[in-house]
Amino acid sequence: MRKILVVLAACAGLLAGPAVAGPDGGTVERVRAAGLVRCGVTTSGAGLAMLDTQGRWQGFFVDFCRAVAAAVTGSADNVDFLETSTASRFQALRDGKVDLVADGSTVTLHRLATQGIAFPAVYMFDGQGFMAHRSLGAGRLAEVGAASVCVIEETTTHQNLAGWIAATGAKLTVRTVSTTEGALSAFFNHHCDLLTNDRISLFAQRLQNAPNPADYVVFPEVISKEPVSPTVKAGDRVWERLVAWVLHALVLAEEKGITATRAAFPALGEGADPEARRLLGLTPGLGEGFGLDDLWARRAIAQVGNYGELYERHLGAGSRLNIERGPNALWTRGGLLYAPPLGG
Repeated sequence: MRKILVVLAACAGLLAGPAVAGPDGGTVERVRAAGLVRCGVTTSGAGLAMLDTQGRWQGFFVDFCRAVAAAVTGSADNVDFLETSTASRFQALRDGKVDLVADGSTVTLHRLATQGIAFPAVYMFDGQGFMAHRSLGAGRLAEVGAASVCVIEETTTHQNLAGWIAATGAKLTVRTVSTTEGALSAFFNHHCDLLTNDRISLFAQRLQNAPNPADYVVFPEVISKEPVSPTVKAGDRVWERLVAWVLHALVLAEEKGITATRAAFPALGEGADPEARRLLGLTPGLGEGFGLDDLWARRAIAQVGNYGELYERHLGAGSRLNIERGPNALWTRGGLLYAPPLGG
């Protein structure tokens, strides 16, 4: 398998043609020339994005950056990770310090209209939830009386919380902090009774940061819709679409039963249906318009796995979090994940 992956990686340079740049354009060309994707990540907790004991970034968001790198540069290892925060992530894109940010950014019209960024595609469907100290004696929101809640300021989470309190009359005292780390510190040091964030993130933060995870409960309710997407700088349509289609390729691979192992062996694509053959680069034209060879999607799948493998490895049954797929299951299994077709 290793020899085949090396060949797939080499094809990225041998078969690539010129990309058609957008208005500001050039990101694909810059990444190819540098052989490196610059990815902004925020410490989001176990399973999403965190540093391991050897100082390497691990998690769902991290592996999405690696999939993009595999597609464009030939190797999933060609990523330079830059730690960002909720306050600095969009500025890092606007300043050209990173090529994309892979974190829990919620898609909103206001951000699209005012932040100079673009959301290529939703890679996780979530909702805002709450985590409580088990000593509070509540297992659901309805069981919470007067209490304090920590939230990161100037985020959609903060806005959602304020709107929900106003609409429901909940007796919650809001305590704002400026960073994720500050919110976690305040909550786990009992400066507030509740912590609110995206629900999957709460599970991840409990596992990574809680002194004893069993002492904390994540409520089942959500108070908002949180479609989560990677972000890129607005203006480069080729790069934006490429990042989107890396995600679509991972989703379509799961739908077609194309695992990392199958993608790594070209012969296993023979006899596949036309859409699977396109995805595996066996039908010419998949790289057209991106300035890449036709094996870019196959490389991403072979080196990182399809969407299901990615989810299960970091968040699902194969992880310590063991979070059910729910809305992040394929549309054929009752979820919301749906990849557009590749064919013309």
